[in-house]
Amino acid sequence: MMREAMGETRRWQRDGNTNLGTILLLVPLTSAAGWTLAEEGRVEGGSLRRRLSELLRATTPEDAVGLYQTVLLAEPAGLGRLEELDVNDPRSQEELRRRGISAYEVMRICSGWDDVAREWVTDYSITFEFGYPTLTRIYRETGSINTTTVQTFLELLAFRPDTFVARIRGRGKAEEASRRAREALEKGGMLTEEGRREVRRMDEEFRREDINPGTTADLTASSWMLALLLEGIRP
Repeated sequence: MMREAMGETRRWQRDGNTNLGTILLLVPLTSAAGWTLAEEGRVEGGSLRRRLSELLRATTPEDAVGLYQTVLLAEPAGLGRLEELDVNDPRSQEELRRRGISAYEVMRICSGWDDVAREWVTDYSITFEFGYPTLTRIYRETGSINTTTVQTFLELLAFRPDTFVARIRGRGKAEEASRRAREALEKGGMLTEEGRREVRRMDEEFRREDINPGTTADLTASSWMLALLLEGIRP
């Protein structure tokens, strides 16, 4: 499913990777939701997260090969190189099969430097414990999809430095981006006129300095999907 989703992305646009992390988060989440609905007739947070955990831990070496193929199809920036099992090494996929390494284990290896991978091995801890509660609170306060999306993005970025920025631009730039998000939130973020001005300044700075908090965007997307599944809130 992940490979198919990325294939559709590449067919619809040609500007490189835009949503690999989102696909890697949403496919397991929605698959677990379908399983939960089939078993229980409804989707509730606790049972959804338990089944999500089971699903991720039950992945196979063939799932790992599919994961590698999805990443290669996306051609993402900032992957870096690994001494073994490097996604760009054509021998790695067969090595995954030979050694019996699952997609979950691949994500465990990557979880120290990639928060999408970290979500896999922590049962989506940021999505369930921070992103989703933050998003639903803001949506109830504002009723605005745009305000909720941007404010949740700011809260997530302030909460945790973006690992994509850290890989591309260095840990210092990632921490600087988080600091700028906190400054915008201190002025109200999207909830006040002063905060909105600060958000616009921050956006201009990020564009000028080529700072792209892509992982934070992926976590915002998974938070929205969880809100849709549990609350029926539709972005």
